[in-house]
Amino acid sequence: MPLKRNTAQRSQTLIEFYNEFRNSNNTFSQKAGSQMIQWIERINNELTEIEIWGLTSHAHLILQNKDDFTSENYIVLKTGMDEFHIEYLLPKDLEPWQNAYVKGATKSLDEAMKMLKKAIVNSKGWNEFKTKIK
Repeated sequence: MPLKRNTAQRSQTLIEFYNEFRNSNNTFSQKAGSQMIQWIERINNELTEIEIWGLTSHAHLILQNKDDFTSENYIVLKTGMDEFHIEYLLPKDLEPWQNAYVKGATKSLDEAMKMLKKAIVNSKGWNEFKTKIK
């Protein structure tokens, strides 16, 4: 199932939203938008059996397991000039304090996808799908 934008932000698809960044006059925004589109396309191609909802906040892409903007922000994706950044929410039974996140970054889209798959499993936001993550 493709990554879908939360219906609370239905005015644009995720690709349309990040195309605005890619088509900007700002070099940083162009690169960040382009990288995010690449990441979204990989998610759509590789995570076909998982229902993921995307909510945008500035240039960040928040991944949720429900079409409800008030649900948990399990994963946050960010891009920059040449890096992919990811954060995932630790499950309640593992957090050293409330709302603790694990953070990482890589310059490789392949590695970013590996990190994302680990984040989906480790966040426990998509427990019913963890056996479908490869």
